[in-house]
Amino acid sequence: MLKSEFISNILELLLDGDKEGIDAKLQLEYLTESDYEYTGSGVFIGFEHKNGIEKFKADKSDLILDGVRIKSTELEIGADCTLFFKNGLIDNLEIWSFSGNYPKKELSDYELTQEWKNSPDRKIIVNKTSG
Repeated sequence: MLKSEFISNILELLLDGDKEGIDAKLQLEYLTESDYEYTGSGVFIGFEHKNGIEKFKADKSDLILDGVRIKSTELEIGADCTLFFKNGLIDNLEIWSFSGNYPKKELSDYELTQEWKNSPDRKIIVNKTSG
């Protein structure tokens, strides 16, 4: 099970488009974040798989999904997300900042928007205040 609400929200929107994404959404309950690699301009999130995920492999073994835009007061311009599959299973998520600067922490204030052609145009908005 995913620990991060931010990552969970991104994956929910990325896996909400075509048949391949919707079918792969069944993998989510078998995923957990395994590592975060902050690069300065973005972050790579790796995933571990629980037993049973194999039943929900995507037909395309090297599937790549993108089209979710991130806006945040914590980013100068915004960011984009790309989800990579390996052997039909969700492998890693890349988030990269348009400005080249990304904080070395998870965003707490964000708006996620589906931005691919013929998308459901869903948005998820989260505003958390610290203190």
